[in-house]
This record gives sequence, C-alpha cells and structure tokens, in this order.
Amino acid sequence: MIPDTDLFHKALRLSAWAHYGQITKFGDPYITHPVAASYELMGAMAAGEEADYDLAAVCAVLHDVVEKSDVTLYSIKKDFGKKVADGVAAMTKNMDLPKEEQLRDSLMRILEQPKEVAMAKLADRISSMLPPPADWSKEKIETIVSNAELIRGMLGEASPHLSKRLERKTAFYKALIKRES
Repeated sequence: MIPDTDLFHKALRLSAWAHYGQITKFGDPYITHPVAASYELMGAMAAGEEADYDLAAVCAVLHDVVEKSDVTLYSIKKDFGKKVADGVAAMTKNMDLPKEEQLRDSLMRILEQPKEVAMAKLADRISSMLPPPADWSKEKIETIVSNAELIRGMLGEASPHLSKRLERKTAFYKALIKRES
C-alpha cells in the first residue's frame, strides 16, 4: 500500500499548529511526539505488517490535538472523516472520569475501533518512553511501566512489531527501577 502523503501532511500541519509552543515532558517541541509515533508505525509497515497505515498514521499524528488544543472532534471529522475522528475520540481521555480510570476507559474504546487505532496507541506509548529525566521519581517510572504493560496487554495483538517494541521500552524502564532500588 502506498501511503497518502498529502493526507499525512495535512494532519501533520494541523498537529503542528495545535501543539505550537507546547513542550513534551522531556523538554522537546511537542510535535516531535506525534511525529515519532507515526515513525514507529512506519517501522511496523517495514516489518511487513498489514494495515491501513493512512488511518494509523493520521490517528497517531492527531491523537493529542483534542486534549491539548482548541481543535474539536467535529473539525477532525469534517477534515479527515469519521474513521479518523472516531479513532482520535477513542484515544482522547475522558476528563470527566477519575484520573485512575481514564487510561482503561480509553483502551476499552480503542478496542471498539479498527486495529489501526490500537497500533496508533501502541506507537504513542512507545514514543512517550524516551530515557526518563534524572529528576523523575521511582514512583513516576513505576506508573509509566504499569500503564505501558496495561496498554500492551490490551492492545498488543494489533501489532506484533509494536508490541515487541513496547516490551523492550518497558524492560528498559524496569531496569532503571531495579538500578534505583
């Protein structure tokens, strides 16, 4: 399958606009995070996994725009279609729920979507697991590991390649915890 590069570029421009001036927890311009997630999907494609990479990559690039900007699901649906809007909606946390329930709720909604949305979520988590800054607490790292294991456990079947990548990232974080102990 040849990706629709015009569609990806359109999504990338919206994401860059939506995240303008935002910084990741690692201190990078925020746009690096969704771009890295989409690059993880390219790795799965290169590994030979069959999927609708346009859906997966556009969901990956747009996954945080509703949570972190004024972009609405309505505008995403209008500009990118119902499948993308539904995927982004599933990846968007329900802020009306208690914080400890938000991830599981999102994962349950992702399971109702095409597998490409689960792939985008796996890629999202992988790209969120850079080596942690020195000032992160052991508890914070343990929470990230726990959440990564939950994501992999619930969504890992969507992509063996991404599941393995997330497993390696989780092992790296666990080794850091062990070293701290």
